[in-house]
Amino acid sequence: MAARSCRQKAIDPSLILFLTVSVPKVPHVHGPGLLDYVRQVLNTTLSPISTIQKSPSLRKQKPRDSHKMKLHLALGFLLAVLFNQNLLTVHVEAGDDFVRTRGVHFFLNGNPYFANGFNAYWLMYVASDPSQRPKVSTAFREAAAHGLTVARTWAFSDGGYRPLQYAPGSYNEQMFKGLDFVIAEARKYRIKLILSLANNYESFGGKKQYVNWARSQGQYLTSDDDFFRNPVVKGYYKNHVKTVLNRYNSFTGMHYKDDPTIMAWELMNEPRCTSDPSGRTIQAWIMEMASHVKSIDRNHLLEAGLEGFYGQSTPQKKRLNPSLDIGTDFIANNQIPGIDFATVHSYPDQCRLSSSSEQYQLSFLNNWLDAHIRDARIILRKPMLLAEFGKSWKDPGFNTYQRDQLFNIVYNKIYWSAKTGGPASGGLFWQLLARGMESFRDGYEIILSERSSTANVIAQQSHKLDQIRKIFTRRRNVQRWKRARAKRRGGWHGLWKRVYSLSDEWFVPPGDYGLGSVIGPSIPQTTLQALLGHACFATSSDRNMVSTIRAHNLRKLCTVPNIAFIGNKDILVSQTTSINSFRKQHVPNAINMLELNSLLKNLVKTGDLHEARQMFDEMPQRDEISWTIIISGYVRAMKSSEALLLFSKMWVSPGLSMDPFCLSIALKACALEFNLNYGELLHGYLVKSGFINSVFAGSALLDMYAKFGKIELGIKVFDEMPIKSVVSWTAIITGLVHGGYYKKGLVYLSEMRKSGVEYDSYTLAIVLKACACLGALNFGREIHTHTVKRGFNDTSYVANSLSTMYNKCGKLDYGLRLFEKMNTRDVVSWTSIITTYVQMREDVNAIEAFTRMQEAGVSPNEFTFAAVIASCSGLVRISWGEQLHAHVLRIGLADTLSVANSLMTMYSKCGQISSAAMVFHGMSRRDTISWSTIIAVYSQGGYGEEAFEHLSWMRKEGPKPTQFAFASVLSVCGNMAILEQGRQLHAHVLSIGLEQEEMIQSALVNMYSKCGCINDAEKVFNEAENYNIVTWTAMINGYADHGYIHETINLFKMLSKVGLKPDSVTFIGLLTACSHAGLADLGFHYFNLMSSEYQIRPSKEHYGCMIDLLCRAGRLTEAEEMIKSMPFHRDDVVWSTLLRACRVQGNVDCGERAAEKLLEMDPNCAGTHITLANIYSAKGKWREAADVRKMMRTKGVMKEPGWSWIKVKDRVSAFVAGERSYPEGEEIYGMLDLLASRVDISVQELGSLLDLED
Repeated sequence: MAARSCRQKAIDPSLILFLTVSVPKVPHVHGPGLLDYVRQVLNTTLSPISTIQKSPSLRKQKPRDSHKMKLHLALGFLLAVLFNQNLLTVHVEAGDDFVRTRGVHFFLNGNPYFANGFNAYWLMYVASDPSQRPKVSTAFREAAAHGLTVARTWAFSDGGYRPLQYAPGSYNEQMFKGLDFVIAEARKYRIKLILSLANNYESFGGKKQYVNWARSQGQYLTSDDDFFRNPVVKGYYKNHVKTVLNRYNSFTGMHYKDDPTIMAWELMNEPRCTSDPSGRTIQAWIMEMASHVKSIDRNHLLEAGLEGFYGQSTPQKKRLNPSLDIGTDFIANNQIPGIDFATVHSYPDQCRLSSSSEQYQLSFLNNWLDAHIRDARIILRKPMLLAEFGKSWKDPGFNTYQRDQLFNIVYNKIYWSAKTGGPASGGLFWQLLARGMESFRDGYEIILSERSSTANVIAQQSHKLDQIRKIFTRRRNVQRWKRARAKRRGGWHGLWKRVYSLSDEWFVPPGDYGLGSVIGPSIPQTTLQALLGHACFATSSDRNMVSTIRAHNLRKLCTVPNIAFIGNKDILVSQTTSINSFRKQHVPNAINMLELNSLLKNLVKTGDLHEARQMFDEMPQRDEISWTIIISGYVRAMKSSEALLLFSKMWVSPGLSMDPFCLSIALKACALEFNLNYGELLHGYLVKSGFINSVFAGSALLDMYAKFGKIELGIKVFDEMPIKSVVSWTAIITGLVHGGYYKKGLVYLSEMRKSGVEYDSYTLAIVLKACACLGALNFGREIHTHTVKRGFNDTSYVANSLSTMYNKCGKLDYGLRLFEKMNTRDVVSWTSIITTYVQMREDVNAIEAFTRMQEAGVSPNEFTFAAVIASCSGLVRISWGEQLHAHVLRIGLADTLSVANSLMTMYSKCGQISSAAMVFHGMSRRDTISWSTIIAVYSQGGYGEEAFEHLSWMRKEGPKPTQFAFASVLSVCGNMAILEQGRQLHAHVLSIGLEQEEMIQSALVNMYSKCGCINDAEKVFNEAENYNIVTWTAMINGYADHGYIHETINLFKMLSKVGLKPDSVTFIGLLTACSHAGLADLGFHYFNLMSSEYQIRPSKEHYGCMIDLLCRAGRLTEAEEMIKSMPFHRDDVVWSTLLRACRVQGNVDCGERAAEKLLEMDPNCAGTHITLANIYSAKGKWREAADVRKMMRTKGVMKEPGWSWIKVKDRVSAFVAGERSYPEGEEIYGMLDLLASRVDISVQELGSLLDLED
């Protein structure tokens, strides 16, 4: 031990021998235990030492000299013990083979450590099969031969095939033995391991499996991101961590937590929480789990598994991200206590960049690495590891040179950082395989035995990093030798003379001072003082607290121990027994409250709330500023309950007074916590104390009431405020707009401008939202002018609000132009433009915009996917919709309300009713839109019974039915002509006050019209209090269906008189009326009027009406030409219309062409075959008709029989054409024969007349 201390500190061995003559074997203890041991040893060994030293001259010394001698001996003994315990070597623990960190570097056994390594997620999985373990050994052997020193692999496999964890707490011993073998082999080849403890993705279970386990236990979880929030799920994860860390290795005979083969633990592979882009969820989870891991294992390093995405703590750097808003934050997450080093992942070929060129990808990689290396050095001050990178040979145009070029860029960045003392300490390529592992190939694999050029690049990097390590080691040894030589030349006798002189300065006669006397502050810092300070520093039982104090610039507080005598024993001891007690004794004397509050504020600003709370709790004195800082930190982190708890403690703390700013923060916490009672109590205190007149408190109070929906109280608070700032005005306008009081919000804006208060960008953004909801285009344009004048139009949220305003006001082209002019386009901008295209029915452009968004590196959110899925509905592209469905399932967004609702609509429009129902029944939670959507799906799909069932289900178990749900079921009543049920629904909507809703009115008019009650439809129409185009169009369609051509045209002409403008649906009704009346020329007049006067581009439905009009008029040639010239995909509807017309007109040639087109689309369509056969039969072409029927039999095509529903005494009975297996079938057909006999026709003839025999 003496020799080891000599090597470390270059101390004269003779001095160590002198110091350790009487020192017995000291157990390895730290902190207070060591000092107690010192006292014990001094009591037992002082007499023998005194006996050895006694001489007549010494016996004659004065008492003061005797005390000096004992002091000298005590000092020498303390130094000897400290050297013996190796406690003076405080920075790097040498010789234990664990990788440590100091500053921005890794160290191993006191030497710099650089990690050139690889990823091999498959190691445990393959090693679990003993017959496959040679592949693991081969991989490690080849890696070691190429100088690789670190491997990253999975220490998880949850559920599924060959899992490590069958279920929470239930483990597969065979898989664990595979991991045991991996660790043992890595140890054999001197390769360190980074073991990841969970997966963000579904591979090997991932967070989805944890969530499913919790769901099976009755937990209500809405998405896979609940992995980071749900206490049950977090409990499962913590148990897995504890199990793995405490695992006893069956090969090495060591627990994992004690095995230095493991370099670090990784909390999760690439954690993401897309449901919370703010990053708070991930931040809280990492903080909690880092603390949990460190409570079990303080030997190993820990990292979070991050990819390097910048977040809310550095918004200006989010532009560097290849995609946005995945819920992580490179800076804030890596600043969490317990996270020892940062990680970055980079796959430029997978990043959604604005260009896919090779040069652009490499440029992105350069900037990505430079930014993170700089931030790790300046902000984080921690080592950084590029934990994943690679290049796939599956990329178009791939060649090995491209991969080597990428590896060289990465390796050069790491090399130069390491050479200049930077934080980039290594890189791990993805992934290493051995020969014979074809099933594990993913395009990124490297097989070192293939001796590729990439393998040479890897080996060269290993050699270069090893050379740097050797250079640093030699340099450090030279510095140690120089220091030791300087000490030897100066002589330790000189040092001890200084020690003796210091003891004279410190000496106090016994009894002059009591226990706990402090003499240190007036003494200048000397070598011995610093030495003792470091010794006391090293005896702390909490090593993490030591690093914390360093981080807080409190190191000076720990350099002067509190020296005192213990009266009756005359022994010098240090009262500083731990860092915590040391802080409590010395912080008030060394740093004033201003400096402490400044440190606390910096911690809160950086998001390090856990460390800030720890410092706050240890502060011996706290003023109002201290409390306000920590409470505001919790509010900013959305931890409102903790903030209110702290505020309550502050309230009852003696000597503290409240101020308006602190009260405003507490009111914000009440709003976040939805705690109205607490807020009202604070309101009362504000009134009583007079703080209600404060701008801070008043603004926060009205904002709280607005968020609670108490807008009247908010207005009252605002009106009573003597001074109103821009914050106050913005708060009241925001409350009004969010509460639906759009016009009043605009009124308050006008009053704000009259009062002379200048608005800011936030005010204009919320006002633009009011304009959008009101459709107030002129006012919105005026606000647009102000944004340009004030320079706010380049602000992203203002630009997005402007675009949304123009879109909602019908000026979609303006919204598009604004989007194109935006300097920066975030996910809100892209989502807005995609939604605009969908509203314009330019679905192809919507898809293209979505593709451009991904190329620009912007990550879509749930609303983006909802919009682009809606575009697939418009295109009726089921394949595209299914691909998007699969994608949102993979990234965990399929269960979000907006995406699920859009998927249901898409599937219904594509005719996949069962798929829509599957989405609905698979939703973990449903809102009114979900219920209304599925009811509309069944209604539009012709499933009336299911629509009624779901409406009843919604009324019993779901939210209160909305007008959309009732309108859908009323549509069912109209389509099925069930008047009585329609009247019942009409009565119900009257009872709940929905009869004046636009959608209900139009549905009632439509229902009564289709049930033949045109007079009732007119009555509903005439009772409408407000004119709207939807109800007006429903009435026009009702007249058209009943053949009331004059009423239809007259109603259309009245539109302009009541201030309404017809839409595309209105013209469908008008053209239908012309078609039924056979007015072809008038139909063409209105068809042309659409585009010439109303700027409505004819849709496929309008062309269908015109084709039907021409067919009814017998102008089949013109109809066929219009079909061929229409600018849309010619579907089966228009050709079927022409085919039916050919049957009526007896046009065989045109009918054959129409039938040919239809059979190309659907070769097994029974209707097409039957209609064509009937055309042939009508013209006497019996052979051709027989051929068609023979073709039907060959194909197995059968006409689906017709169904009928008859209601008798509240019982509905269904009948199928040609079916006689009913209980009363014989009686029914007997009655039908009787009725037919009276008109001199048989049932068979009747069926022939109606073409039912087919």
